[in-house]
Amino acid sequence: MGAEHLRLVAGQRGELEIETAGIRRFLGIGVDEPIELTAFVEGRIHIAHARNADEHLRLLRDGDRLRGCNGLYQLVNGPMDPALLARYEPGKWHKAFNGRATDRDIGTVRAIFLDCDAIRPKGISSTEEQLREAWFVADTVESWFAELLGHPFSIGHGCSGNGYFALIAIEPVAWTKETTQRISKLLTLLNKKFGTATVKIDASVANAARLMPAPGTWKRKGTNTAERPHRMTSFSFRSKIIRVPLEALC
Repeated sequence: MGAEHLRLVAGQRGELEIETAGIRRFLGIGVDEPIELTAFVEGRIHIAHARNADEHLRLLRDGDRLRGCNGLYQLVNGPMDPALLARYEPGKWHKAFNGRATDRDIGTVRAIFLDCDAIRPKGISSTEEQLREAWFVADTVESWFAELLGHPFSIGHGCSGNGYFALIAIEPVAWTKETTQRISKLLTLLNKKFGTATVKIDASVANAARLMPAPGTWKRKGTNTAERPHRMTSFSFRSKIIRVPLEALC
């Protein structure tokens, strides 16, 4: 993934439409599958429910225009319980006055989310050097998984704005507390093995209702400076998707 990630570091990213279509395909989100989107607006949570792929794309565009929007996120796993569409009027952004999706609202776990984040004070963007250090950890982890599995598998990767993340495609499995515990143990192991003094692999992202950065949207933490700029998120993967059983990983 080296050359591709260096391309992403350089800021040459695809359009929001391409990024959104790509993440939906990788995660196996159906065209008419509803999904909950989250925006942090000046630190406050806003929620939108998209009923299909077109609405997903439009809501991300609308969310990015919310005054004070710090970042946009989407669910990793699903499908979510369609009954949640009754919480807020679909197709619009709302202040989160009526709750958010929880693990019990998610049908299956369909990817393992690896978040390699630069260690820095809360509420500020990373430097370019910190971003490259996060990329190096993510690259090392991907190589380790390739050696562990010894056969083709699908891993998508991208820039979260201030670090790097990876998604390993797994065969969908029903969520249980045990599933979360297994993935959490794997992430803890990876952090101990590959985390550094400047980059951590977050072990708290194992839950079914986990959010990930919505690819192709802006991450705005703190003041936008030359040293710590606001950046666009991204995601990429090879065209063929090969899912592996969760048991092969943890």
